[in-house]
Amino acid sequence: MNLAERLHSFLREKNWHHADALRIAMLSLCIVVGMLSGAAAVLMHELATKCRAFCQWAVEHSGTAAPWVAPALPALGIFLCIAFMELFFRHRRYEISLWPAIKEARQLGKKMHHYHSFCHILTSGVAVGMGISAGMEAPSALTGSAIGDGLGRKLGLTAESRTLLLCAGASAGIGAIFNAPLTGALFACEVLLPSSSAVLLIPLLIAAAAGAVVSQLCHLAVQFPNIDYTWQMGNLWIYALIGLTSGAFAAFVIKGATVVSRVAAKVPGGRWGRGFLGGAVLYLAFLMLPALSGQGFNFIASMLSNHIDELPDGMLSFSTAGNPALLILMLLVLTLLKPLASLFSTASGGDGGMFAPSLVTGCFLGGFFYLVLQQLNVTTIPALNCMAAGMAGMLAGVMHAPLTGMFLIAEMLRGYGLFVPLMVVVALATFTSKLLNGNNLYFAVANALRSRSQAPVLPPTLDDQEMAKVGDLADQHYYTLNQMDSFRSMIKTLMISRQNVFPVLDATGKLVGIVSERHLRPFILDTRLYDQLIVDDFMGPLPPVLPDNATVGEAARVFDLSNAEVIAITHNGRFLGFLSKAHLLENYRRLLGYHELF
Repeated sequence: MNLAERLHSFLREKNWHHADALRIAMLSLCIVVGMLSGAAAVLMHELATKCRAFCQWAVEHSGTAAPWVAPALPALGIFLCIAFMELFFRHRRYEISLWPAIKEARQLGKKMHHYHSFCHILTSGVAVGMGISAGMEAPSALTGSAIGDGLGRKLGLTAESRTLLLCAGASAGIGAIFNAPLTGALFACEVLLPSSSAVLLIPLLIAAAAGAVVSQLCHLAVQFPNIDYTWQMGNLWIYALIGLTSGAFAAFVIKGATVVSRVAAKVPGGRWGRGFLGGAVLYLAFLMLPALSGQGFNFIASMLSNHIDELPDGMLSFSTAGNPALLILMLLVLTLLKPLASLFSTASGGDGGMFAPSLVTGCFLGGFFYLVLQQLNVTTIPALNCMAAGMAGMLAGVMHAPLTGMFLIAEMLRGYGLFVPLMVVVALATFTSKLLNGNNLYFAVANALRSRSQAPVLPPTLDDQEMAKVGDLADQHYYTLNQMDSFRSMIKTLMISRQNVFPVLDATGKLVGIVSERHLRPFILDTRLYDQLIVDDFMGPLPPVLPDNATVGEAARVFDLSNAEVIAITHNGRFLGFLSKAHLLENYRRLLGYHELF
């Protein structure tokens, strides 16, 4: 007897209200999933810290070769990940993005592979700790999702309950890494389940809070300076400009992700081929510009502490002190190359996500904006506000998740005083990014590799149902008649079919009329007429006609105006099938079949 059956039995014995008790049980499970996901995030972070300490030791003991050794360590992290994949997943695909969680969340009943619940702790901890240009937030969310899904399956829960636990795990993973539980819950609602209702926030917040508590107990949190943010109404146009610009940059990142994914899929040599090519590209990039390596949170902390010109030295190092034009150029280059370095890091085999790179890119963009405004003698806006707005805009634009971008900055930087301008930034950034790229980062990459990973079907909404095409709903399995067919042949067709309306077609397949069963019924017993009458004698007028690409909303309006029994659906003028009111009712019934998760 699984947990669900035991719970039902217990409720019958105690006379408890079933729905309330089930919600209490799910909240308890969400807390358990949140704590487990928080613990997984802590383990991942601790492993990354150990790897980072090893890299620092290796560079310190390299002597004069240190500038050449440091850029090679991220490639070593990628090769270690590939070696792990080849050892345990030689003939299977090892997915390192959030796509498996998105598919499972939006296609109820799908199953996440169990390896996601523990393998990313090792691969992401090593890869990010060794310095690849990626963050641990997506692997942490993926690990939490797999923990929630796996626990739900072990307990025999329904598909809806498993999906809730999956989203709870993802919320806790994000909340634990950033110590931002509200951001974790909003991320799950916006990216994993965008059509969910507001009540779903209750279990997600509980889970994210549990993950954040575990991370705080283990002293895991991204530390940034405690800054008092203020803003002026007269600078609102600047925030709007930052939002539009960050949205355009986010669209560039999404497009770059699709291109890099397609190119990586065509590299010969499989994982090792991609690893060597990507490792070589990253080695040169990190050799020239060390600021591209690692998660980049140290650069954010430094820039927020008014050290905007303190960038690490590389082969392209040059002094930007006292040279604002050179610093502006440097920040622009870093804004363009940081997301590309991150995409190469993950496409080459490194396990990481785009959360941290998006924030770092936004910080560079904000610094670039501030310096440009300063050169234009616009000095009324602080550099901190520009960088905070850039981070929120980039994250919202890349993920198409405005609330996630806004609340992450508010929780992570304690920039609650910037709520109004951040609203403007994330709204414009998301709108611009969606305008230029209809899909967010995850869907864009999945569509680029559609042959390997099909995009999930979203749970339908009432708007989706109204915009559905009538060609997809029409019944196309109809016995057809010809105008010159005899009454006898028509009776034979009537006896072997269940339809009560028969389309009459000409030689080209065009509908010329219909014959209804009620027109035939008065003459069925008079056998003398079987060879005297033909179909044309019984044929009624044409029903309303719609092309197969018309919408359900249009069909409903036709039914209301004409009071017709059926609508004839055509494709390029040829008869395709009939659409009845019963088809519309069935279409709406499927919408009602999707149950609330909580």
